[in-house]
Amino acid sequence: MVAGKEKKKAPTMIKALLRSPHFLAYLLLTLTCLFWAGNFVMGRGVSDSVPPIALSFWRWLLASLIILPFALPHLKKDWPAIKPRLGYFFLMGLLGGASFNALTYLALHTTTATNALVLNAANALFIVLANYAIHKLKPTKNQLLAIAIAIIGMLFIVTRGQFEQLSALRFQIGDLLVIASMIGWALYTAFLLNRPQTHALSFASMTFIASAIILLPIMMFEHSLGYTIAFDQKTLLAILYAAIFPGVLAYIFYNKGVSIIGGNRAGIVIYLMPFFGSILGFLFLNETPHSYHFIGFALIIGGVMLSAYKKS
Repeated sequence: MVAGKEKKKAPTMIKALLRSPHFLAYLLLTLTCLFWAGNFVMGRGVSDSVPPIALSFWRWLLASLIILPFALPHLKKDWPAIKPRLGYFFLMGLLGGASFNALTYLALHTTTATNALVLNAANALFIVLANYAIHKLKPTKNQLLAIAIAIIGMLFIVTRGQFEQLSALRFQIGDLLVIASMIGWALYTAFLLNRPQTHALSFASMTFIASAIILLPIMMFEHSLGYTIAFDQKTLLAILYAAIFPGVLAYIFYNKGVSIIGGNRAGIVIYLMPFFGSILGFLFLNETPHSYHFIGFALIIGGVMLSAYKKS
């Protein structure tokens, strides 16, 4: 009888886990990191042929057109709450859409992927600092320890287990752009706590539209300098991917995840990006996995799991 009860209990626990809001949050944030890792690989792959501001503008314009038919009924309903907060939506479009993505694409023209990944280690710290500065939210000891473990895991991957390589890194203007983009994203994450009570599609569509509007004059200036975009198959596929996966889906998933577990924990999950970036390298770039990859993966996942742990 006891064995039978244990068999019944296990499926019940699994069902409860799958229905848990925290499980949903970490699932959505994990998918977000997967999409962003693909965006990083794609952005680096087209950096020689696609101007960064143009790529960012067309990404958000297409994302706006994709989401608008689904968001329109909610926008009509939520407009009384949206209209007095238009400035807020343009701020979020500037921080989370226009500056974050445009600066990232621009940085990939002038810095190495290794430098960008190393600097990405500061992302969770910036989010913690932004949440404390704006909302006086203090990180827990678990979260700080999780950040430290995830940073070590990420550095293990990018230095191939040889930390002395960090002293050989040479930083340049692109690295400053990466830092600026992360500060913008940290502020975006912190200001999500101030979002008006609207449907998720209303919030996302307004942010996407604001991002495209902000980027339009900058793209026109970029074009006037002679940096033009050629709409060939490679470019169109890059824009389509950027609009759908790291654009529409990732932003909705990230916003939902932050609303459930908070910005500090969500920031730690971002360390999964180098994990997925390495996997994509194995699959699409014929890179060979090494022992330092698996050690780094274990540390990153351990840090994320530690940040998710909470005493009853």
